[in-house]
Amino acid sequence: MHHTKLFDHGILINRGSTDRSIEICRTFAPHWEIRNSRVHQFDAIEADREVMDIEKQCTGWKMVLNTTEFLCVRNKEQFFKSLYEKGMRMYLIKWFLLGDPPNYPYRDPVYTVPLVQQRFHGFFSRDPNQPYMGRLIHNHEHGGYTIGRHWSPHPFIPYEGPAYVCKFVYSPWNDAMRRRKLQIAPTLSMHSLLNYYGAHHIMTPEMLEHARQQFAHGVVDLRLLPEFQSLWTDSN
Repeated sequence: MHHTKLFDHGILINRGSTDRSIEICRTFAPHWEIRNSRVHQFDAIEADREVMDIEKQCTGWKMVLNTTEFLCVRNKEQFFKSLYEKGMRMYLIKWFLLGDPPNYPYRDPVYTVPLVQQRFHGFFSRDPNQPYMGRLIHNHEHGGYTIGRHWSPHPFIPYEGPAYVCKFVYSPWNDAMRRRKLQIAPTLSMHSLLNYYGAHHIMTPEMLEHARQQFAHGVVDLRLLPEFQSLWTDSN
């Protein structure tokens, strides 16, 4: 529902989804494509190659997002117009990393309100040299991504303006999110295991909870940051 308002076309890459992603997509974005992945075991390199092969079949501005990542812009028309006016063919959209703080009285999410307006604790870095700080949007044949899709050999600059990605890392912190984070490790390919790709997915429930607590310890109220405020000055 969130991204159908921003993009003319969407493709859901399904790799054995068991969380009703396909049914949800068909209900709320019936004009989107659903493609079954050719990568049956999770392999970061092969998954990114698959993504780039699909990008070759698409024109216009392209952006690859995980299902826990939401592109947020204050004004859709101004945003896409600015991509041309700034003169680049690729931009890094910086992100907010969201995580629920301990004991904060968040309620379970509801579908009647956008998720990006129901959670507002996390981290944001203003360091332009910090790696892995966002997602790329481009109009090349494909992104040419390095592993993880955080960087590309194509020239790009950080996008400056009211456009950010909200990445839900440890939020909403509930049983569904815990299951999501624990379900990846058993699907890692032998190639990934041997090369230590995706090793951060290999953890027990106890390790996951420890990582979540470490992350949550330093989160801030993003509503106090001018970058976060800029998204909601006007309605999207």
